[in-house]
Amino acid sequence: CSSLTNITIPDSVTSIGGSAFSGCSSLIQKENGVFYVDKWVIDCDSDVTSVTLHSNTIGIGDSAFENCRSLTSIALPDSVTSIGNWAFIYCSSLTSITIPDSVTNIGNSSFYGCGSLTSIVIPNSVTSIGISLFNGCGSLTSIVIPDSVTNIGDFAFYDCSSLSTVYYGGTASEWEAISIDSDNNSALTSATRYYYSETQPTTTGNFWHYVGGVPTKW
Repeated sequence: CSSLTNITIPDSVTSIGGSAFSGCSSLIQKENGVFYVDKWVIDCDSDVTSVTLHSNTIGIGDSAFENCRSLTSIALPDSVTSIGNWAFIYCSSLTSITIPDSVTNIGNSSFYGCGSLTSIVIPNSVTSIGISLFNGCGSLTSIVIPDSVTNIGDFAFYDCSSLSTVYYGGTASEWEAISIDSDNNSALTSATRYYYSETQPTTTGNFWHYVGGVPTKW
C-alpha cells in the first residue's frame, strides 16, 4: 500500500499483528495508536530514520524493527514493559536508544548487529542480559549494568571490540556473583569496570555516579 498516507486506529485496538503495514512507505511516520508493535510491522526497506511510538505502547514484539538499517533513533515511552527477541537486529544506523525503567525484559539478540550504537543504559528492572544481546555492536564503548542483573548470556557482548567502560550498579562482590559466559564475553570482562557510589569514595578504586543523568567517574 505504497500510496496510503493516513489511517485512523481506534482506541479499542490493543494489538496490531506482524507485517500489518509492511510496504506502506507513505504511512510510516503516521503510525500512532499501536499498543503492541509486532514483527515487521513497518516497512524497513524505506528510509525511515526515526520512529515515535504511541504513549500507550506496552511492548516491542519479536523482530519489530528488524533490518531497519536507516533508523537512527526511536523513542520508547514509559509504558513499554518488554522488548522482544531480535527487536532491533541489524539496525546498523541506530546510534542511541533510551530504555525506560518500565522495561523488565529484553529478549535475545535484540540489538544484534547495531554497529553504530555507542552507549546504552540497562534499566534497574532488568534481571538478565540475554544471548547475543549486543553481539556485533562494534561501536559500543560504554554500558550501564544495574545490580539487578544476575545473568549475562552466551555471546551477549561478542565482537564488541570498542567496549572499554562498564558502569556497574553494585559492588565488586555482587559483580562476581553474576553468572557470565566469560569465554564469549571477553569484551565485557576485559573492559574497565566502575562500581556505583552515591557519595565520593574515601578508598581507592574505580567508582562512578550520575551527574545530570549521565554516568560519571569519580
